[in-house]
Amino acid sequence: MSDALESLNGLVVPLAEQSLLLPNVAVAELVGYRLNQAAEQGPAWFLGWTLWRDQRVPVIDPEVLLGQFAEEPPQAPRALILNAVGESSGLSFIALRVRGIPRSKKVLRGEIEAAGSASEFISQPVRLADEADTLLIPDLAAIERALEQVGVLRA
Repeated sequence: MSDALESLNGLVVPLAEQSLLLPNVAVAELVGYRLNQAAEQGPAWFLGWTLWRDQRVPVIDPEVLLGQFAEEPPQAPRALILNAVGESSGLSFIALRVRGIPRSKKVLRGEIEAAGSASEFISQPVRLADEADTLLIPDLAAIERALEQVGVLRA
């Protein structure tokens, strides 16, 4: 089997309680956090819009979305720009407000295992052999559908 099938390059994205695990291909760029337009409607996890490379990108607070409650807001948050995976009309990217800088992680096939079941916005909680904490693989398509369903993409 080729190395490409045996490993995946990913990012561990720090959040308040449990970090996310994303494949590198899902991430377009990490940028400084800035809202160009705060949310006027929608759920608490929808923060508003940022401009990135001349595109209007919806910004999500993944901690609120996933029910992770932080004692303090993130110090010097960043925006992780993700490539959209769904078929939402006109949605090419979404942004997650994250704590700190994600770290690179090579995930080997034999060193990852399921650590729970899927939930509304989580495809799979996982454990990696060399990580102390369970990591969450987000369901990006479900997050994009939620943005569409609450009507913020039409704003």
